Amino acid sequence: MTPLKNEYEYFLILSETLNISRACEILDMQQGSLSKALKRLELEVGAPLFIRQGRGLLLTQRGTLLASQINSLKELWKDGSKKAEKKLDEIAGVISIGTHPITAIDKISTSIPKLIEDFPLLEIDLVLKKSGELVRDIIHHQLDLAIVANPLPHPNLVIKKIRDDYVGIWNASAKSKREEIIYYNPDMINVNRVLSKYKNYKKVAINNYDVLAQLAMNSKGLCILPSPVALKYEKLKLIEKIKEKVSICLIYHVDRPRTPTFNEVLGHFRIN
Repeated sequence: MTPLKNEYEYFLILSETLNISRACEILDMQQGSLSKALKRLELEVGAPLFIRQGRGLLLTQRGTLLASQINSLKELWKDGSKKAEKKLDEIAGVISIGTHPITAIDKISTSIPKLIEDFPLLEIDLVLKKSGELVRDIIHHQLDLAIVANPLPHPNLVIKKIRDDYVGIWNASAKSKREEIIYYNPDMINVNRVLSKYKNYKKVAINNYDVLAQLAMNSKGLCILPSPVALKYEKLKLIEKIKEKVSICLIYHVDRPRTPTFNEVLGHFRIN
């Protein structure tokens, strides 16, 4: 496909065949229609393009120049089209990815370095926020994609489950040495429901999961931690697994164009 108007395409075929009947066969059109198209083009150019020679045609000097100009334009268009297609196929540009700090620990930390190393022209803009804030950012087109916990269905969201995590009560001390203290992150989903089972415990709020884990490592108290954080610390032992599971999902806007770059990033998170 080229951006040339029909008359120019007809003219090129006629300039190559120099025979009206043969050109009509190739173009699958009547001689009268081809002749009219040629007349319109000659009027536009302001000069005859062919002269009759026996049973065939001969290009005039103006016709030879026009054929050369049109073919040059076609080659330029083809070359530009190929470059545009190649650029579209390149994995390049900026992709903004939002994640909760917990999922940044494992899923993001293993996927992003590979993306950056495999595709030098790709830039990742990483945003760390709470899951609810990330969902709002996706809905309002402020992020390309995000990894969040327990997203609620929304008509503007595509939600792809990656895995299930869990929240647990963890401790590093022997049972006989435990103190009635429980450390927790006040930003954790449904944390108050978990705390209600430990009414007589002293409650210590820390809004950083790695600091919580370090406290648990050096404390006789209990600690509420999500599994991706706690499993990094071999000394921590699971005391109780909270029944409510945490679904870790990848989300993006339904209207987000599925460009090659975007699809490649999705593939690195094992999403089809």
